[in-house]
Amino acid sequence: MSLSLRFARAFACLVFFVLGTGFIIMYFALERTTVRSAILKLQAQNMQAAHQLERDPFYDYTLFRQNPAVNILPDSHTISKAKKIKEKYIWDHKTQSYINKIEVTDYLVIHKKKYSIKSIRYITIIEHQFLTSILMVIAWITIFLIILTIIVSTVVSKSILEPFYCSLDEIKKFNLKDHCQMNLMETNIKEFKLLNQFLLKMSDNSKKDYNLLEELSENTSHELQTPLASMKGKIELLMDSQLSEYQLTTLDMMNNELDRLSSINQSLILLAKLEHFEKKTANPINFSKILRERLQYFEELFILQNLSVIIDIQDDIFLSFDENLAAIIINNLISNARKHNMDNGDIRLKLTEHFFEISNTGYPPALPTEELFQRFKRGNPNQNSIGIGLALVKRILEIYQKKISYHFSNNRHVVTIYFTN
Repeated sequence: MSLSLRFARAFACLVFFVLGTGFIIMYFALERTTVRSAILKLQAQNMQAAHQLERDPFYDYTLFRQNPAVNILPDSHTISKAKKIKEKYIWDHKTQSYINKIEVTDYLVIHKKKYSIKSIRYITIIEHQFLTSILMVIAWITIFLIILTIIVSTVVSKSILEPFYCSLDEIKKFNLKDHCQMNLMETNIKEFKLLNQFLLKMSDNSKKDYNLLEELSENTSHELQTPLASMKGKIELLMDSQLSEYQLTTLDMMNNELDRLSSINQSLILLAKLEHFEKKTANPINFSKILRERLQYFEELFILQNLSVIIDIQDDIFLSFDENLAAIIINNLISNARKHNMDNGDIRLKLTEHFFEISNTGYPPALPTEELFQRFKRGNPNQNSIGIGLALVKRILEIYQKKISYHFSNNRHVVTIYFTN
């Protein structure tokens, strides 16, 4: 739900609550006000009769109309309170409804005589039909105000939040490789000004950090590859000279370590580049063709290790992958299946339009299989592996939003890539 609709819903709920509460308050206030007004009028009538008796003590109080009713109390009567108010609901046969009978009695002493002056009034109770009519009026007003509130709040909130939506669009279009600054809308709202300032500062710092990291990676790669190649060449020259068996073994170990160091350097640089790799729309590649080509590259290695390869590849499986990255995935998975295999073992490959599965015989991994997707995690520390291959594969698949699973069962390592989510 968008922010503007949330504002509209909040305002609509507020209007409904205020009008509903207002209706209840109005109903009880109207009832109490009517009763209070009647009581005040009856008190005024009683006071008018009392003033008449004070001015003329011989006034014939029987001349008063029925309301108020004036009675002389006996001298023995004790006046406990000066006023008495009584309400009673009674059934009125004429109107065929309940009415509220209100009695106000004043007890006074006028010219040494005790009087009780009583006034009576009947108030019609608010009937259900009248109450329903009021409720319907309030309901229609509520519906109208809610609709009006939703429309107005949606329009107004969109106008107010326009700089915010503009900032969101700029964040979506933000690219570390883009040298242009974010184009944010000018606004007079303090909070959006602070947000825009933060976004500009953050984007500039991110681009600077990215450029520095990219420059450092490229310089490191270049500076390392040169001495590594020089050392490797000198070691190969020494191995061609007259040396003892121990010296040759030592040089061979050094040469292998240099190869491993060079592989680590290239893999880490590739991982760093993949962190900011942007997936571009490209023509689908023939994954089946690339897989067969890479298998031909490993054929001699399979023969040297005496590994049998069982292939079940469906033809013409096209995927929206970068061709180079697809080759890296295949190379790493086949290389792992070969390195972590056993003598006279086998490798099985199966490719369908839904998944690609590669499995190999081997020994149980020393770590849980889910940890082997982390950098420098090796299932068998004794193997000549740098522990980055699966991390590279997983990172590439994350770019294309594909899932990968790895499990060990029945003395087989099974890695599966799912093409459909």
